[in-house]
Amino acid sequence: MASIIFEFVNYNYDLDGRYSVQLIVVDLAIRAAVGNWWGPRLFKLPKPTGVGANFRTAGISYISRRDFPTWHYAMLNDEPRNRAIERAIADLPLDGKSVVEIGTGTGLIALLFARHGAERVITCEMNQNLASVARQIVNATPYGDRITVIDKSSTLAIAECLIEVSPDYIFTETLDCGVVGESFFDIARDIQFLAGPNTQVLPGEIRQIGVVIQSQDMLDLNSVTNVCGFDLSALNAFSTETYFPVREQLHDYDVLSAPTILRRHDYLSNEPATSRVVEVKQDGCASGIMTWMEIEFGNHLFSNEPGTMSHWHKAFHPLVQPMQLQRGQELELTIDDAGRARACLFHMESFDRVSASAG
Repeated sequence: MASIIFEFVNYNYDLDGRYSVQLIVVDLAIRAAVGNWWGPRLFKLPKPTGVGANFRTAGISYISRRDFPTWHYAMLNDEPRNRAIERAIADLPLDGKSVVEIGTGTGLIALLFARHGAERVITCEMNQNLASVARQIVNATPYGDRITVIDKSSTLAIAECLIEVSPDYIFTETLDCGVVGESFFDIARDIQFLAGPNTQVLPGEIRQIGVVIQSQDMLDLNSVTNVCGFDLSALNAFSTETYFPVREQLHDYDVLSAPTILRRHDYLSNEPATSRVVEVKQDGCASGIMTWMEIEFGNHLFSNEPGTMSHWHKAFHPLVQPMQLQRGQELELTIDDAGRARACLFHMESFDRVSASAG
């Protein structure tokens, strides 16, 4: 009997218990056996056993399918983050209170609010798979009657009048490494619409702290020049202009400035981007700005500062062009609403002229 050779196998598990595998047959003998058909076909196979679905059996690879990022697993296993959030929730007088959450995920935060006394929690999740998972998890707990999962974005849920206005608390943890990448300003607009005069929003202030760094390693994550004698720089037309996540422990870099709060974010206010002046502490060629966060969860502070392990990476904001700097110079730094970094040498005379004209 001829063997069957598959080029690609995609294992799919539906929440209602159906399992299927999509195969692309590449063995020519099999092609002849099935006629002119050539390409994907759906086969029903037995449910796999063991932990997870990423394994091989009988020479066939099963790969779990999902339409949400893998960082959800790392986030849910981030014990310092979870501890800070639960302590903040435990501090609140939640008995009889209402909560609106934006970004359900698996329902963990909604469950924490319910466990600590919230009477009702309405939580929005725009990813259909995650919303289904959250319902499954929530309904398996004693708190299912207090938690409502809406499988829409907060913006759509507001438009359809599915969310309570002026709840006692609003919670969202929709921050990426550079703060703004998960629709921060859209969510802030929704929160400002929902919040009443007595609504408390968590988190409170999110401080974006950064240092100017020199790092060819980090530049190489986002650009290319000559490789094997060929000029590949045309690819740089697609380089990220704003920021991207980095594990700073994996890369060589030199810090050229002291840590500085570059932006303060708050869901209830719309503070515009402002410039910060920093002093250059050592000679070097500035590649960009590396930032991290300090997040206020009530009276509890979470930070992914350098040297700590967190599911949140640091953010690297490349400069448009590297800048040669000397110790003692001052740089004017700005991070705009998209997370794009700007740096220029600071001249006190020009600052005085701008200040005078503004007055």
